[in-house]
Formats: sequence, structure tokens, C-alpha cells
Amino acid sequence: MKALGTVALVLAILLAGGAITSNMLSSDLAIQQTTDPSGDFLTATPDQAVAFILVTGFIIFNVIGAGLTLMIVFWLLNRQVTAVRQEPNN
Repeated sequence: MKALGTVALVLAILLAGGAITSNMLSSDLAIQQTTDPSGDFLTATPDQAVAFILVTGFIIFNVIGAGLTLMIVFWLLNRQVTAVRQEPNN
């Protein structure tokens, strides 16, 4: 019975979220990018394109930097473990 109540609650939350989303999309709360009927909403302005390239480059640079840092730390740790394994047991 408790599981059925949980499923009903999750279903009610999902239905409410869908209704709110549908209401927001049909109202004037959405930002209108262009009023030109032949305008393409998928086309970015030059400022948006530059911002996208800068943010993407920043994220890629940080991910590569974090990966290299972890690689160096694990390599140093593995080197120490290998050195200890090669020592004779006392």
C-alpha cells in the first residue's frame, strides 16, 4: 500500500510538472528571439557564437587539466607501489 502511494505521488508530481511546463510554453513568458517570419531561431548572433566558443574552450581546457593532474597523481602513486612490491620482504 505504501508503494502504491509513492507511485501515485510521483505520478501526480510528473503530471503537475507537465501541466506547468505546457502552460509556460503557451503563455508570453517565453523569450521571443525574432519577429521576422523568415528568421531562423537556430542561428546565433556573432556575440553568442563567440561566447559559446569561449565557454566551450574553457570547459575543455579544465577537463583536460583535471585529467592530466589525476594522471600524474596516479602515476606517482603506482610508481611508489611498484617500488615497494619489488623490495625484499623482511
